[in-house]
Amino acid sequence: MPDVTVSVDNVSKRYRLHRGWHGSLRTELAAGLRRLVRRERSEEDIYWALKDVSFEMQRGDVVGFIGSNGAGKSTLLKILSRVTAPTSGSFSARGRVGALIEIGAGFHPELTGRDNIYLNGSILGMRRREIEAKLDRIIAFAEIDRFIDTPIKFYSSGMQVKLGFAVAVHVDPEILLIDEVLAVGDASFQTKCLNKLAELKEQDKTIVLVSHNMANIVQHSKKVLWMQAGRVAAYGEPESVVDQYLKSVREQLTSEDPSESVSQAMSDADRPIRIDTVTLCDREGRARQVFATDEAACVEIGYTVQRAVPDPVFEVTVQDGHGHFLGGVTTRFDAVKIDTSREQGRVRLVLHPLLFLKGDYTINVHVRDEYIQRYHDYRKRAAVLIVEGPSIASREISGHVNYPHRWEIL
Repeated sequence: MPDVTVSVDNVSKRYRLHRGWHGSLRTELAAGLRRLVRRERSEEDIYWALKDVSFEMQRGDVVGFIGSNGAGKSTLLKILSRVTAPTSGSFSARGRVGALIEIGAGFHPELTGRDNIYLNGSILGMRRREIEAKLDRIIAFAEIDRFIDTPIKFYSSGMQVKLGFAVAVHVDPEILLIDEVLAVGDASFQTKCLNKLAELKEQDKTIVLVSHNMANIVQHSKKVLWMQAGRVAAYGEPESVVDQYLKSVREQLTSEDPSESVSQAMSDADRPIRIDTVTLCDREGRARQVFATDEAACVEIGYTVQRAVPDPVFEVTVQDGHGHFLGGVTTRFDAVKIDTSREQGRVRLVLHPLLFLKGDYTINVHVRDEYIQRYHDYRKRAAVLIVEGPSIASREISGHVNYPHRWEIL
């Protein structure tokens, strides 16, 4: 029989939305009276953060929770940590739970760091004698010994994360829940946290990680739970579930109408140069959207000069599927001059070799003035570049870029 440590059975969580008044006092009072008399609540006032969620975790499982913002990941963590109760369904967690799900959760701002260790440790189930035995280790791990007797309201968010994580992992939990808050810590502390996680994994602890970083999720997880609109979309082997999730992100991106990317905030009078088209193509000019890593990919921009301006600068920037900025290039950097004496023109950016790993990337195009300060025109999410090749779901690579390289044994 598998050693089940976490069991979630048809868990749902409902919230009531508190809305402001949009009508007169009379209509609001009448609506409230109708709800009181009929004992009914408008469906518009109800939000289901979770709906019929079921899954199990065995001892030693490291499960990554993934999904877009608002998918229900944090709500599920709060239920597992008993911060909130489900509206329906049931769950069980066998063993002591250590949780780091919000910056400053379980801390009192007026108390010192030392006092908050006792407070937070007690909330997580530690006895005073146990806290005293581990106090020096917790302080050393958090790297805040100089500030340990300072009220926590004077701590930065990073210092609070360090202290919260230090307490959580020294609870000696059978189950550890960690939300995205670890991204707030500095690089050296994140390394320390990852080493501690590896140590807990070796001890067969059950760990839940919530993150938008797919490479980290795959690297550290044995299973992945994909949440979508409050429901379980998939649960299983990391590479497979992450690929399904990225495919869903791709479908959402490609379903958007590129024409909607035109800036609505700028009138034609404000656009001396108007971006007309943004097309992805190969070196021969054939329109394509899907490319392989190491291929040549081109971004072709068609534009109209409505008013001659000196030395305009074209810029192309790239974002990943979650909107994180990955960099960009300008015509100024390569000393390319744009002739605005002609009414129509085209400019092509050639990316060769294409260094992106497998995934979906949004292309933004801007035209700026000669000082690269003011916008002449811009297109957000003007095109979607789909790359097939080494996946970020691989444990051998990470990030979004396949850097040109070679290894040498010296």
